[in-house]
Amino acid sequence: MSWLDKKKFRSLLRPIYLRFGILRIVRQKYLRWHISVSSKLHVLWNSVDNLPALQELSNRRFNRDALLSAIAVARPDEYPEIDISVVSYNSSRWIKAFFASLLGQNYPLVKIHFFVVDNESQDDTVSQIELLLAEVRSRFASVRIIQQKNLGFGAGHDRAFMCGTSEYCLVTNLDLEFLPNSLCDVVRVALSDDAGVVASWELRQIPYEHPKYYDPVTLETHWSSHACTLIRRSAYVKVGGYDPHIFMYAEDVELSYRFRSYGYVLKYVPCATVSHFTYGIAGQIKPLQFSGSSIGNLYIRFRYGNMLDRFSGAVFYCARFFLPSPFVGAKSLLLKSAWSFCFHLPHFLSGKGDRPAYYPLRGFDYEMTRDGAFYEVQVSAIDVEPVLVTIITRTYKGRGVFLEQAMQSVLNQTYGAIELLVVEDGGESLQELVASVAERAPSGCKIRFLSNPKLGRSAAGNAGLAAAAGSFLMFLDDDDLLFSDHVETLVMKLLLDETLSAAYSLSIEVQTKIDSAMDSYVEETFHTPSLFRQEWDYEVLLDHNFIPIQAILFKRELYERHGGFDPALEQLEDWNLWLRYGHGNRFVYIPKTTSLFRSPADQDVRSLRHGLLHQAYDEAKYRAAASLATLNT
Repeated sequence: MSWLDKKKFRSLLRPIYLRFGILRIVRQKYLRWHISVSSKLHVLWNSVDNLPALQELSNRRFNRDALLSAIAVARPDEYPEIDISVVSYNSSRWIKAFFASLLGQNYPLVKIHFFVVDNESQDDTVSQIELLLAEVRSRFASVRIIQQKNLGFGAGHDRAFMCGTSEYCLVTNLDLEFLPNSLCDVVRVALSDDAGVVASWELRQIPYEHPKYYDPVTLETHWSSHACTLIRRSAYVKVGGYDPHIFMYAEDVELSYRFRSYGYVLKYVPCATVSHFTYGIAGQIKPLQFSGSSIGNLYIRFRYGNMLDRFSGAVFYCARFFLPSPFVGAKSLLLKSAWSFCFHLPHFLSGKGDRPAYYPLRGFDYEMTRDGAFYEVQVSAIDVEPVLVTIITRTYKGRGVFLEQAMQSVLNQTYGAIELLVVEDGGESLQELVASVAERAPSGCKIRFLSNPKLGRSAAGNAGLAAAAGSFLMFLDDDDLLFSDHVETLVMKLLLDETLSAAYSLSIEVQTKIDSAMDSYVEETFHTPSLFRQEWDYEVLLDHNFIPIQAILFKRELYERHGGFDPALEQLEDWNLWLRYGHGNRFVYIPKTTSLFRSPADQDVRSLRHGLLHQAYDEAKYRAAASLATLNT
């Protein structure tokens, strides 16, 4: 059935649906049941730890140290000495570009101890490295090249760890290039961890950002990709380092889980970026990655999973022998790895720490992923002169817990020219909180508080629009959160195509049960509604809203031409605004998840809210059409 047929069907049902409230309750219960059943059907390959693991991350948002350790300290008078470890194997084609980017670092090279561990390269990798280092050796604190048998990625880095002494060691691939401030940025974040509870800090990769979920407030994650990650030496030594029985792929997940089993946390550092050329083409399947990640997943299930996790992992591994091979020789690699697994099984039945933690397992993957794994970051646009973006957050008394977390997600943005306007509807109760958060804002983020008379959500939004100085504008409700690349992703799209008036991206709906005092909550489900995966089509927008309020960034000209929210509306005011802004203009859909928003988990509250939205539907649509008609006369 096409969307047009569905539109006709919905137009017939909507009056009936509005009249009989029981239908709303039935629908909400059905949707809840559908999500629950879907989750239970996945239990064979998805661990029961998955949801508690996400809730564990969200609970850390209430920890003051977790918030503060997400923010880089000011530029120190003296940077600490660090070790850098690279493992090479037939890597000659990457060497020149890697070293050029390393030598171009703003981090003082005299503070860097550089280690190269070569795993029996058969090309001229070692000779190239020796030739390059001969010219620049004196610029580093020390340099050492170690040649050894090919014992794997983790074992290679472990050798460098054993030779070094610095408290921080950066493990990195050779097939990447640093941006000028990559090392400065990640070390400044590491220095903010006064409590010493963070074991590692993962740098963001471009052009393809790793899609795993991380907490948008604390920037904590369940596991780190060790393509480029800074590791605390004392934590590494305490937990025993990389497991020598994992040759390559999954060794970073295993070490991440072991860090957490000893009570450490892991940080993702979006402000520190590297260009990683891991894929020749989007979606590429690499043989060693296929076999190594498959058997590595099985190792991890047996060390960190329950009995069902172990059993299902073995079943799924065996099932791969009966599925079509993704490349010639795939099943031979799987068979070879299976023999290795049988030999090492006793080793992986122990080895984790004794601190309580949850370990997500999703089939052959681990963490929940965000859509857009192969959405390409516009590398050429990253250094464009920043255009000011104004983010408007509407709030009211008693919302301080949510507001601070929403503001923190703005502070975590990778885009460096942001004005955050917090508008309180009816009072100044949150002014002190806003001021305290503003004190820790990075230099590129300016925060202002506005007190507005108690006139409602639409009036508060309009007060923010009237005060905004940005060329691009967006809204962030006080209980919604932005992933760190949200503003950057939308801005770059608009800068690269001047014919666009707005850009919008995907968002996760998080059904949340909020404590009556509004000082705590439990996130119960994470889901991206299918209707959000919608290319721009004004005719579809006329039928229903597919753009969450925080998911869109628009040009200031739209506000100047059409005005702000309709003050007569307290429901669907955002849909009404998009109908007016989208008329005759080009918006663009970005298929990448860059934000999340909350909806009530309580079914009675959901039903009541749904009823209010249905009651407002015709009025919101009519008033948008009337406004456009007036504008065109």
